[in-house]
Amino acid sequence: MTRRQKGALSKMDIEAGIRETRKLVQSSLKNSTATSFGEMTAHLAESAGKGMRTQLLLSASMSEEGLVPASAVKASAAVELLHMATLVHDDVIDDADTRRGHETLNKKFGNKNAILCGDYLLSMSITMLAGVEDEKGRALTSGPFAARFAKALASICEGECGQHLHNGNVDLSIFSYLRVIGGKTAALFYIAAFMGGVLGGETEEKAFALGDFGRQLGIAFQIADDCKDYELSKTTAQKPVGNDLKNGVVTLPLILAMRKNPLLRAQARAAMKNEADVSLALAQVRAAQGPEMAREVARRFEKKAERILSKLPTRKREALLAILRLVLPRNA
Repeated sequence: MTRRQKGALSKMDIEAGIRETRKLVQSSLKNSTATSFGEMTAHLAESAGKGMRTQLLLSASMSEEGLVPASAVKASAAVELLHMATLVHDDVIDDADTRRGHETLNKKFGNKNAILCGDYLLSMSITMLAGVEDEKGRALTSGPFAARFAKALASICEGECGQHLHNGNVDLSIFSYLRVIGGKTAALFYIAAFMGGVLGGETEEKAFALGDFGRQLGIAFQIADDCKDYELSKTTAQKPVGNDLKNGVVTLPLILAMRKNPLLRAQARAAMKNEADVSLALAQVRAAQGPEMAREVARRFEKKAERILSKLPTRKREALLAILRLVLPRNA
Protein backbone atom coordinates (compact mmCIF):
# COMPACT_ATOMS: atom_id res chain seq x y z
CA MET A 1 0.00 0.00 0.00
CA THR A 2 1.43 3.40 -0.98
CA ARG A 3 1.73 6.35 1.43
CA ARG A 4 -1.03 8.11 -0.54
CA GLN A 5 -3.36 5.12 -0.10
CA LYS A 6 -2.57 4.96 3.60
CA GLY A 7 -3.24 8.70 3.88
CA ALA A 8 -6.64 8.32 2.25
CA LEU A 9 -7.60 5.63 4.74
CA SER A 10 -6.44 7.71 7.70
CA LYS A 11 -8.75 10.67 7.04
CA MET A 12 -12.13 11.18 8.71
CA ASP A 13 -14.82 13.82 9.09
CA ILE A 14 -14.48 16.34 11.91
CA GLU A 15 -17.19 14.78 14.09
CA ALA A 16 -15.33 11.47 14.00
CA GLY A 17 -12.10 13.33 14.70
CA ILE A 18 -13.60 14.90 17.82
CA ARG A 19 -14.86 11.52 19.03
CA GLU A 20 -11.49 9.87 18.41
CA THR A 21 -9.67 12.67 20.22
CA ARG A 22 -11.90 12.26 23.27
CA LYS A 23 -11.31 8.50 23.24
CA LEU A 24 -7.55 9.00 23.04
CA VAL A 25 -7.52 11.52 25.89
CA GLN A 26 -9.70 9.28 28.05
CA SER A 27 -7.63 6.17 27.32
CA SER A 28 -4.40 8.06 28.00
CA LEU A 29 -5.70 9.18 31.39
CA LYS A 30 -7.17 5.83 32.34
CA ASN A 31 -4.14 3.88 31.13
CA SER A 32 -2.05 5.78 33.66
CA THR A 33 -3.62 3.74 36.47
CA ALA A 34 -0.47 1.63 36.67
CA THR A 35 1.55 4.72 37.61
CA SER A 36 1.68 6.69 40.85
CA PHE A 37 -0.69 9.19 39.23
CA GLY A 38 -3.36 6.64 38.36
CA GLU A 39 -6.02 7.73 40.85
CA MET A 40 -5.50 11.38 39.97
CA THR A 41 -5.65 10.94 36.19
CA ALA A 42 -8.74 8.75 36.59
CA HIS A 43 -10.34 11.61 38.54
CA LEU A 44 -9.44 14.04 35.76
CA ALA A 45 -11.00 11.74 33.17
CA GLU A 46 -14.37 12.34 34.85
CA SER A 47 -14.22 16.10 34.32
CA ALA A 48 -12.76 16.52 30.83
CA GLY A 49 -13.92 19.69 29.08
CA LYS A 50 -15.77 20.31 25.82
CA GLY A 51 -12.58 20.39 23.76
CA MET A 52 -12.65 23.78 22.05
CA ARG A 53 -8.94 23.49 21.26
CA THR A 54 -9.65 20.13 19.65
CA GLN A 55 -12.30 21.70 17.43
CA LEU A 56 -9.88 24.48 16.54
CA LEU A 57 -6.98 22.18 15.64
CA LEU A 58 -9.13 19.76 13.65
CA SER A 59 -10.91 22.56 11.78
CA ALA A 60 -7.56 24.16 10.92
CA SER A 61 -6.40 20.81 9.49
CA MET A 62 -9.57 20.23 7.45
CA SER A 63 -9.42 19.66 3.69
CA GLU A 64 -11.91 21.08 1.21
CA GLU A 65 -13.60 17.68 1.32
CA GLY A 66 -14.27 18.23 5.03
CA LEU A 67 -11.80 15.55 6.15
CA VAL A 68 -9.11 15.74 8.82
CA PRO A 69 -5.96 13.58 9.01
CA ALA A 70 -5.55 11.00 11.77
CA SER A 71 -2.35 12.77 12.78
CA ALA A 72 -4.46 15.79 13.78
CA VAL A 73 -6.41 13.60 16.20
CA LYS A 74 -3.23 12.63 18.02
CA ALA A 75 -2.05 16.23 18.04
CA SER A 76 -5.45 17.37 19.39
CA ALA A 77 -5.25 14.86 22.23
CA ALA A 78 -1.78 16.16 23.07
CA VAL A 79 -3.08 19.73 23.17
CA GLU A 80 -5.97 18.70 25.43
CA LEU A 81 -3.53 17.02 27.84
CA LEU A 82 -1.39 20.15 27.84
CA HIS A 83 -4.46 22.30 28.50
CA MET A 84 -5.45 19.96 31.33
CA ALA A 85 -1.99 20.37 32.85
CA THR A 86 -2.33 24.16 32.84
CA LEU A 87 -5.76 23.93 34.50
CA VAL A 88 -4.43 21.68 37.24
CA HIS A 89 -1.69 24.21 37.98
CA ASP A 90 -4.21 27.08 37.75
CA ASP A 91 -6.40 25.46 40.38
CA VAL A 92 -3.45 25.13 42.74
CA ILE A 93 -2.52 28.80 42.29
CA ASP A 94 -6.15 29.92 42.71
CA ASP A 95 -6.80 27.47 45.57
CA ALA A 96 -9.93 26.44 43.65
CA ASP A 97 -12.29 23.82 45.08
CA THR A 98 -14.31 22.95 41.97
CA ARG A 99 -13.98 23.00 38.19
CA ARG A 100 -16.76 22.06 35.76
CA GLY A 101 -18.83 20.92 38.72
CA HIS A 102 -16.18 18.45 39.95
CA GLU A 103 -13.81 18.62 42.88
CA THR A 104 -10.39 19.90 41.80
CA LEU A 105 -7.31 17.74 41.98
CA ASN A 106 -5.68 19.98 44.59
CA LYS A 107 -8.79 19.88 46.78
CA LYS A 108 -9.02 16.07 46.62
CA PHE A 109 -5.33 15.09 46.64
CA GLY A 110 -3.49 18.16 47.94
CA ASN A 111 -1.39 20.83 46.24
CA LYS A 112 1.86 18.88 46.03
CA ASN A 113 0.25 15.90 44.33
CA ALA A 114 -1.70 18.17 41.98
CA ILE A 115 1.46 20.02 40.88
CA LEU A 116 3.28 16.76 40.24
CA CYS A 117 0.31 15.39 38.28
CA GLY A 118 0.19 18.58 36.21
CA ASP A 119 3.86 18.07 35.34
CA TYR A 120 3.08 14.45 34.46
CA LEU A 121 0.29 15.55 32.10
CA LEU A 122 2.73 17.94 30.41
CA SER A 123 5.18 15.07 29.87
CA MET A 124 2.34 12.93 28.46
CA SER A 125 1.47 15.72 26.03
CA ILE A 126 5.04 16.16 24.78
CA THR A 127 5.52 12.39 24.45
CA MET A 128 2.35 12.15 22.37
CA LEU A 129 3.40 15.03 20.14
CA ALA A 130 6.76 13.37 19.52
CA GLY A 131 4.92 10.60 17.64
CA VAL A 132 2.97 12.91 15.32
CA GLU A 133 3.96 13.18 11.64
CA ASP A 134 2.67 15.44 8.89
CA GLU A 135 1.26 14.10 5.61
CA LYS A 136 4.77 13.81 4.19
CA GLY A 137 5.95 11.63 7.05
CA ARG A 138 7.98 14.36 8.75
CA ALA A 139 7.98 14.52 12.54
CA LEU A 140 5.88 17.43 13.77
CA THR A 141 8.48 18.18 16.42
CA SER A 142 11.04 19.00 13.74
CA GLY A 143 11.34 22.25 11.81
CA PRO A 144 9.59 25.51 12.76
CA PHE A 145 6.92 23.85 14.87
CA ALA A 146 9.26 22.76 17.69
CA ALA A 147 10.47 26.31 18.29
CA ARG A 148 6.93 27.71 18.21
CA PHE A 149 5.65 25.04 20.56
CA ALA A 150 8.44 25.81 23.03
CA LYS A 151 7.71 29.52 22.71
CA ALA A 152 4.00 28.89 23.35
CA LEU A 153 4.84 26.95 26.51
CA ALA A 154 7.02 29.83 27.69
CA SER A 155 4.24 32.31 26.91
CA ILE A 156 1.73 30.28 28.95
CA CYS A 157 4.09 30.29 31.92
CA GLU A 158 4.80 34.02 31.50
CA GLY A 159 1.10 34.78 31.33
CA GLU A 160 0.38 32.86 34.51
CA CYS A 161 3.33 34.50 36.24
CA GLY A 162 2.13 37.93 35.07
CA GLN A 163 -1.32 37.26 36.49
CA HIS A 164 0.23 36.24 39.81
CA LEU A 165 2.50 39.31 39.91
CA HIS A 166 -0.47 41.59 39.26
CA ASN A 167 -2.66 39.85 41.81
CA GLY A 168 -4.71 42.46 43.67
CA ASN A 169 -3.49 45.29 41.43
CA VAL A 170 -6.61 47.39 40.84
CA ASP A 171 -4.49 49.79 38.77
CA LEU A 172 -3.78 47.10 36.16
CA SER A 173 -3.89 48.57 32.66
CA ILE A 174 -5.82 47.15 29.72
CA PHE A 175 -2.52 46.61 27.92
CA SER A 176 -1.08 44.57 30.80
CA TYR A 177 -4.28 42.55 31.09
CA LEU A 178 -4.20 41.71 27.37
CA ARG A 179 -0.55 40.74 27.67
CA VAL A 180 -1.38 38.32 30.47
CA ILE A 181 -4.22 36.59 28.63
CA GLY A 182 -2.23 36.65 25.39
CA GLY A 183 0.14 34.28 27.17
CA LYS A 184 -1.91 32.19 29.54
CA THR A 185 -4.79 31.51 27.12
CA ALA A 186 -4.14 32.71 23.57
CA ALA A 187 -0.74 31.00 23.21
CA LEU A 188 -2.33 27.55 23.36
CA PHE A 189 -5.05 28.59 20.89
CA TYR A 190 -2.27 29.83 18.60
CA ILE A 191 -0.35 26.57 18.70
CA ALA A 192 -3.50 24.48 18.15
CA ALA A 193 -4.49 26.42 15.03
CA PHE A 194 -0.92 26.59 13.72
CA MET A 195 -0.42 22.87 14.29
CA GLY A 196 -3.68 22.10 12.50
CA GLY A 197 -2.53 24.11 9.50
CA VAL A 198 0.79 22.27 9.36
CA LEU A 199 -0.85 18.85 9.60
CA GLY A 200 -3.46 19.85 7.03
CA GLY A 201 -0.71 20.54 4.50
CA GLU A 202 -1.07 24.33 4.41
CA THR A 203 1.80 26.53 3.27
CA GLU A 204 3.92 28.04 6.01
CA GLU A 205 2.31 31.43 5.35
CA LYS A 206 -1.22 30.05 5.79
CA ALA A 207 -0.20 28.02 8.86
CA PHE A 208 1.08 31.24 10.45
CA ALA A 209 -2.19 32.98 9.49
CA LEU A 210 -4.14 30.18 11.15
CA GLY A 211 -1.98 30.59 14.24
CA ASP A 212 -2.77 34.30 14.29
CA PHE A 213 -6.48 33.47 14.00
CA GLY A 214 -6.08 31.18 17.00
CA ARG A 215 -4.42 33.98 18.98
CA GLN A 216 -7.24 36.47 18.27
CA LEU A 217 -9.81 33.78 19.08
CA GLY A 218 -8.03 32.93 22.34
CA ILE A 219 -8.02 36.55 23.50
CA ALA A 220 -11.72 36.94 22.66
CA PHE A 221 -12.44 33.63 24.42
CA GLN A 222 -10.68 34.67 27.64
CA ILE A 223 -12.38 38.07 27.74
CA ALA A 224 -15.78 36.38 27.29
CA ASP A 225 -14.88 33.84 29.98
CA ASP A 226 -13.84 36.60 32.38
CA CYS A 227 -17.20 38.28 31.83
CA LYS A 228 -18.98 35.14 33.03
CA ASP A 229 -17.52 35.60 36.51
CA TYR A 230 -19.67 38.73 36.77
CA GLU A 231 -22.69 37.56 34.76
CA LEU A 232 -23.54 33.95 35.57
CA SER A 233 -24.87 32.11 38.58
CA LYS A 234 -22.78 29.42 40.28
CA THR A 235 -25.07 26.73 38.81
CA THR A 236 -24.72 28.02 35.25
CA ALA A 237 -20.97 28.65 35.44
CA GLN A 238 -20.31 25.27 37.16
CA LYS A 239 -17.82 27.07 39.42
CA PRO A 240 -18.04 29.71 42.14
CA VAL A 241 -18.80 33.14 40.64
CA GLY A 242 -16.90 36.16 41.90
CA ASN A 243 -13.85 33.93 42.38
CA ASP A 244 -11.63 36.20 40.28
CA LEU A 245 -12.47 39.22 42.42
CA LYS A 246 -12.23 37.27 45.67
CA ASN A 247 -8.79 35.93 44.66
CA GLY A 248 -7.49 39.30 43.53
CA VAL A 249 -7.54 38.46 39.81
CA VAL A 250 -8.21 41.74 38.00
CA THR A 251 -9.92 41.18 34.64
CA LEU A 252 -11.26 43.41 31.90
CA PRO A 253 -14.87 43.80 33.16
CA LEU A 254 -13.51 45.13 36.46
CA ILE A 255 -10.87 47.34 34.81
CA LEU A 256 -13.45 49.00 32.54
CA ALA A 257 -16.01 49.35 35.33
CA MET A 258 -13.42 51.06 37.55
CA ARG A 259 -12.54 53.45 34.73
CA LYS A 260 -16.21 54.40 34.49
CA ASN A 261 -16.72 54.54 38.27
CA PRO A 262 -13.43 55.27 40.11
CA LEU A 263 -15.16 54.70 43.47
CA LEU A 264 -15.25 51.01 42.57
CA ARG A 265 -11.52 50.71 43.28
CA ALA A 266 -12.09 50.93 47.02
CA GLN A 267 -14.96 48.42 46.82
CA ALA A 268 -12.81 46.01 44.77
CA ARG A 269 -10.00 46.21 47.32
CA ALA A 270 -12.48 45.53 50.12
CA ALA A 271 -13.88 42.49 48.27
CA MET A 272 -10.38 41.07 47.85
CA LYS A 273 -9.88 41.24 51.63
CA ASN A 274 -13.36 40.27 52.81
CA GLU A 275 -15.55 37.72 51.05
CA ALA A 276 -18.65 39.38 52.50
CA ASP A 277 -18.02 42.40 50.25
CA VAL A 278 -17.81 40.38 47.01
CA SER A 279 -21.53 40.42 46.19
CA LEU A 280 -21.71 44.20 46.49
CA ALA A 281 -18.65 44.65 44.26
CA LEU A 282 -20.09 42.27 41.66
CA ALA A 283 -23.33 44.24 41.61
CA GLN A 284 -21.45 47.51 41.16
CA VAL A 285 -19.40 46.12 38.27
CA ARG A 286 -22.63 45.02 36.60
CA ALA A 287 -24.23 48.43 37.27
CA ALA A 288 -21.24 50.11 35.59
CA GLN A 289 -21.72 47.74 32.61
CA GLY A 290 -18.26 46.28 32.95
CA PRO A 291 -19.15 42.96 31.27
CA GLU A 292 -20.91 44.71 28.35
CA MET A 293 -17.94 47.01 27.73
CA ALA A 294 -15.53 44.06 27.95
CA ARG A 295 -17.53 42.12 25.36
CA GLU A 296 -17.23 45.09 23.02
CA VAL A 297 -13.44 44.81 23.31
CA ALA A 298 -13.76 41.08 22.58
CA ARG A 299 -15.68 42.00 19.42
CA ARG A 300 -12.63 43.89 18.15
CA PHE A 301 -10.56 40.73 18.36
CA GLU A 302 -13.42 38.85 16.71
CA LYS A 303 -13.24 41.23 13.75
CA LYS A 304 -9.47 40.72 13.48
CA ALA A 305 -10.04 36.97 13.44
CA GLU A 306 -12.73 37.31 10.76
CA ARG A 307 -10.35 39.25 8.50
CA ILE A 308 -7.80 36.44 8.72
CA LEU A 309 -10.45 33.88 7.76
CA SER A 310 -11.19 35.71 4.53
CA LYS A 311 -7.89 34.36 3.13
CA LEU A 312 -8.75 30.69 3.77
CA PRO A 313 -10.55 28.02 1.68
CA THR A 314 -14.33 27.97 2.05
CA ARG A 315 -14.81 24.73 4.03
CA LYS A 316 -12.11 25.57 6.54
CA ARG A 317 -13.27 29.18 6.82
CA GLU A 318 -16.82 28.12 7.64
CA ALA A 319 -15.68 25.60 10.29
CA LEU A 320 -13.45 28.17 12.01
CA LEU A 321 -16.12 30.85 11.79
CA ALA A 322 -18.52 28.49 13.60
CA ILE A 323 -16.02 28.24 16.48
CA LEU A 324 -15.72 32.02 16.58
CA ARG A 325 -19.51 32.31 16.81
CA LEU A 326 -19.49 29.76 19.62
CA VAL A 327 -17.11 31.95 21.61
CA LEU A 328 -19.00 35.16 20.86
CA PRO A 329 -22.61 34.44 19.92
CA ARG A 330 -24.30 37.25 18.00
CA ASN A 331 -26.89 37.72 20.72
CA ALA A 332 -24.34 37.94 23.54
